Amino acid sequence: MAASLADDFAIPDFSVVDADFRDALVQKNCYAPNVFRLVLEVTSSNWADDLGPKVECYAQAGVPVYVVVDRRHDEVLLFADPHEGTYKARTSYKRGTHLVVPESVGVTPKLSVDWLLDGEID
Repeated sequence: MAASLADDFAIPDFSVVDADFRDALVQKNCYAPNVFRLVLEVTSSNWADDLGPKVECYAQAGVPVYVVVDRRHDEVLLFADPHEGTYKARTSYKRGTHLVVPESVGVTPKLSVDWLLDGEID
């Protein structure tokens, strides 16, 4: 995702983008935030970034859905409905459940929370 400055971008672990995302190229491998439908991050040693500044940044960029696979706290968080720089909706998913992706994303995968927490997502 990119904005106006060369250093103003994030590299998500996984994303769902519009089919015509290539038309939104800002600079090498950086795209305007409006083409992102969903961004997913898997926490690692920098887990505080995924649960703090990135939530705010993705909301400010208007990314409709931000998912955090929070291995530290053993849950999956789904943030949705960005409005004025914050997400209005936050849903926590625990083990034994499935992540429900909002229809607005354009895909409706059935994702096991256990698989997201335990799977090898690089």
